[in-house]
Amino acid sequence: MPSVTALPVRPDPRDLLGWAMLDHFTSGRDMPVRVWINGRRDEDMMPSVFLRNYSRMRSWERQALALARGSVLDIGAGGGCHSLLLQKRGLDVLALERSPLACQVMRDRGIARVEQGDIFDLKGISFDTLLMLMNGLGMAGNEKDTLRLFRTLRRLLARGGQILGDSTDILYARMDAQGAFPGTDGYYGEVEFRLEYRGHRSEPFRWLYLDPALLAELSDKAGLQCEILTRSPGAHYLARLTA
Repeated sequence: MPSVTALPVRPDPRDLLGWAMLDHFTSGRDMPVRVWINGRRDEDMMPSVFLRNYSRMRSWERQALALARGSVLDIGAGGGCHSLLLQKRGLDVLALERSPLACQVMRDRGIARVEQGDIFDLKGISFDTLLMLMNGLGMAGNEKDTLRLFRTLRRLLARGGQILGDSTDILYARMDAQGAFPGTDGYYGEVEFRLEYRGHRSEPFRWLYLDPALLAELSDKAGLQCEILTRSPGAHYLARLTA
């Protein structure tokens, strides 16, 4: 049976989400992570969402998991909820995650292959399925770095491989009563997050919410074909990219 990692006394502000996941995993507490987007208070996140089981997943997550095949790279795997399910199905899964504490959680949960690192540093290996869920298509944070990311993903695809990821067109959420876009001066889907957990503040980090047209444009520039598989209420969608 996997050992359980002890919770660190002082959290690293660069790894606050990982600290919240490990706290929930080791203690069972599900204390909210407070969220600010472009300086405005948003809905709380619960650490348990990163360790949820299949019954708590959305329909598009279930669809993506059903479509996953062959060797799988789960990019930004978090607490490993998707990796664990695919591993139980018998797929060869590598869970890639930058957060050291989230990686500890995944190892303690029994995920066999966990690598702490950055997608841009991964070389000399290819996969049949690249998985990027939980608005994962925008993890690079801006258009320039997302194009670089997509080109990297293309190099990691095995012949006939696929990228399965989701995002949200947040135009509906960003338009205020005066018709202006509060926050950044550039593309409306580029936002800055800051988190707070148990009185500790994270460093700010960027995220990109791509509308389908921008996804298609960046995919084409990277030499990828884009297909929207599912559109959901709230402008969320699941996409598949292929070479």
